[in-house]
Amino acid sequence: MRFFFYGTLMDRDVLARVLGRPVIAAALKPAVLRGYRRTSIREGSYPIVLREPSGSVDGLTLDGISKAECERLAAYEGPRYSLVRAFADFPERGPRAVFVFEPVAGAFKPTNTDWSLEAWQSLHKEKFLAALIQRQRAAADADSA
Repeated sequence: MRFFFYGTLMDRDVLARVLGRPVIAAALKPAVLRGYRRTSIREGSYPIVLREPSGSVDGLTLDGISKAECERLAAYEGPRYSLVRAFADFPERGPRAVFVFEPVAGAFKPTNTDWSLEAWQSLHKEKFLAALIQRQRAAADADSA
């Protein structure tokens, strides 16, 4: 399966932690998701995408996601997202089908503020990654109990 990432999962450290395996930079391919816009939300440091016919979102794709990895991604995103099929434009390759996590209607309070991976990495990544690691350890401990 090919996934399109538009937020924190564009960060290789976060993505590797969620997938449970290293992700080499060359495996992540730039693409543009058409018909959506990315925006910050009021209650978190991460973005969401909203459907907007004239919009576009730059992101990264990863091919070869296994079923188990898809389940890990779905657990990371949680119940406020739906996995949908969309099309992303790839430089020199044209449009290709991708899967993207789209927020469930009304699940978030969007802002009109753009979201930047670089700004997020500078301001929020360290704390976000520590919290993710803590959640994963707690889940593993609960599973082994």
